[in-house]
Amino acid sequence: MLISNQSYFRKPPKVIEPKIVLVFDAIRYSVDICEYAHEKLVKNLYAFSFEENQKIMFAEIFSDVWTIINNSTIFFNTIVKHFKILEDDKIFGNLKIAKFMRHSQQHIEDRIEETLLENQLPLYGSLSWYAQKEIDSTKGQIISIDSGTITNRNKISPTCVNPAGKINNQKINDIEFEMVIQISKKFQTQKIDLNGIMFTIKKAINHFEVQLNQQLAQFDTKERHISDLRLIMNVKKI
Repeated sequence: MLISNQSYFRKPPKVIEPKIVLVFDAIRYSVDICEYAHEKLVKNLYAFSFEENQKIMFAEIFSDVWTIINNSTIFFNTIVKHFKILEDDKIFGNLKIAKFMRHSQQHIEDRIEETLLENQLPLYGSLSWYAQKEIDSTKGQIISIDSGTITNRNKISPTCVNPAGKINNQKINDIEFEMVIQISKKFQTQKIDLNGIMFTIKKAINHFEVQLNQQLAQFDTKERHISDLRLIMNVKKI
């Protein structure tokens, strides 16, 4: 898990003010959702690549992709606002790209006429990856998929990462998502490395954990808040 069970993000100490507790909740949930979606995406991409009679739908794959983009943006916006992080910091480049993508997709009804129709582009973007049945295999497959109905296949030319000469230490590598985004009123095709998003989040969480441990070292943090309350009510129909 990117956030450990004993993390202050997961179990905030009671010495922290309520506002910060809510900030921690926003961070924890956005990170957890990204992590679960990424794990599910990798599993689905492997099944899509190699398993016979698989019933994984394109919408399920792109749902995982957009879950990662949406919640990584929530994470990014939260740390920028409450942790005084500079949005233009190169360390968070992947997250800034995700933010642009999320903004563009939130206005998809406008994008249909502004650029998607004219350029005949996939509605929810394109995805590519390198799959190998076993880790560090010398053989694999480069796969790309486009979302939506393609009315002119000649217009679609997805580019994939060439695995030659690279060390691919996972069964699913180089997961790249591509779509059109708008920056300064101009449209441009943009790619994002989904594994890179997860790496950036992990790096940020590790950094914040170190800072929190240092800042809270002088306080008594034994008492922790209870998180994720479950309430069950047994009822009997009359």
